Amino acid sequence: MNAADRDALIASAGRLGTSPVDLGTVISYETGGTFSPSIRGGSGNRHIGLIQFGIPEQRQYGASQDQSFGEQLGAVERYLTDRGFKPGMGLLDLYSTINAGRPGRYNASDAGNGGAPGTVADKVNGQMAGHRAKASAFLGGDAAMTMPAEGGAAAAPAASGRFGFSGIEPSAASAPTMATPEAKKDEGPDTASILKMLAGDGGLASMAAPAGGAVPAVSAPPPMVPPQRRAVPFDRDAFLAQLRR
Repeated sequence: MNAADRDALIASAGRLGTSPVDLGTVISYETGGTFSPSIRGGSGNRHIGLIQFGIPEQRQYGASQDQSFGEQLGAVERYLTDRGFKPGMGLLDLYSTINAGRPGRYNASDAGNGGAPGTVADKVNGQMAGHRAKASAFLGGDAAMTMPAEGGAAAAPAASGRFGFSGIEPSAASAPTMATPEAKKDEGPDTASILKMLAGDGGLASMAAPAGGAVPAVSAPPPMVPPQRRAVPFDRDAFLAQLRR
């Protein structure tokens, strides 16, 4: 992989408004995995370069075999823009523009002109997985290996990262989150437990409310009665005897 060629591919994809991996995938497919601007192919071996320009297109968009990879990308951009490719279109429309002359011709086939059997959609969905891997290696990083859905929608990026217009972009996977514990309902003070703690198994503990019931009323204690002295009869003789002593 040539760093200058890689940078040129990324810059070209940015100007077109497409993914460098998608652009690299169709270039790899059209050049048989070589990414060569001088390779020849097609009917009569008359097509050349990165997207196999036909003879009229070579003249119109300035593509030639003696161009470098970066130089011929300019012709690729001019061709795609002129033929109706728009920023944001996916791999199906990108290859439809190259293979069938404009976006949206997913059922078109160039097999009669020396192209590979199958429609645009057949080739994108069934023949480009290996070339997508080659494009990823050419760009020097990982890329999503799934093919886009029919209709031009772009494939979802791989979790490990993908190529964007400015290079490799980090994964957007969300970090795991911790569930918030459910708040415990406040049921108020436990009256029975408080009474037992203060009074033990007896005494005030008997005042604790039974489960589901109300706290019973407390009876007033009986009044305190002082002890009564027993009356002793007066002994006159004993009293007088004490005085005579």
